[in-house]
Amino acid sequence: MADISEVKALAFDVFGTTVDWCSGIARAAREMLAPKGYSLDWARFAVQWRREYQPAMERVRSGARGYVVMDVLHREMLDAPLKEFGVSGLSEDEKQWLALGWRRLDPWPDVIEGMQRMKRRFILVACSNANIALAVEMAKRGGLPWDLILGAEPVRMYKPRGEVYDSVGQFLGLKPENVAMVACHPWDLDGAKARGLRTLYVRRPDEFGPGVASEKPAPGKYDLMTDSFIELAEKLGV
Repeated sequence: MADISEVKALAFDVFGTTVDWCSGIARAAREMLAPKGYSLDWARFAVQWRREYQPAMERVRSGARGYVVMDVLHREMLDAPLKEFGVSGLSEDEKQWLALGWRRLDPWPDVIEGMQRMKRRFILVACSNANIALAVEMAKRGGLPWDLILGAEPVRMYKPRGEVYDSVGQFLGLKPENVAMVACHPWDLDGAKARGLRTLYVRRPDEFGPGVASEKPAPGKYDLMTDSFIELAEKLGV
């Protein structure tokens, strides 16, 4: 606990760590496409859409294009899985509704209880690649008790670029060691660690659907390693 004794704010990844994007996007795709006669592997459709995520952000990170919000990227990313799964004939309004399915994701079952406990002691910050409107709508729908929503949009850049992690302490008047990043993705935690933040790993084995293998870091790689937000709250003493 010595390494995290100075932590005052917890900065959370959202997609995958806090909310279950795979089942939520599978649900949205099924609601839109099943009435039109499509019978797809809905979870695989969601995963294929998500595979466009890093390449889309990398164009911004590399300077190949200027910053655009994640809602825009989600809409652009949708064209690839629609083509791959042979889906055609959707209007632009229907595509936009489906793209905004990323605002309608549910928290994992352990999240609300764990966050409410952690909120007693720590500032809870959304540090996501989601834009603010997306994160706010998701929070209102799912009851996520953020104190503050930061992340990509205020600095107009995507994780794991360092300025995103730096911004949490800058906005709150805290040093890097006063902030801990909470995430299920090693690439995200590694980015935070490189900027001096503490790192709290939460395992989400079903992020890409039940039974789909996900990367698991070596024991001891991060300051705390847990299997749920409730376990994380317990290890943080709240």
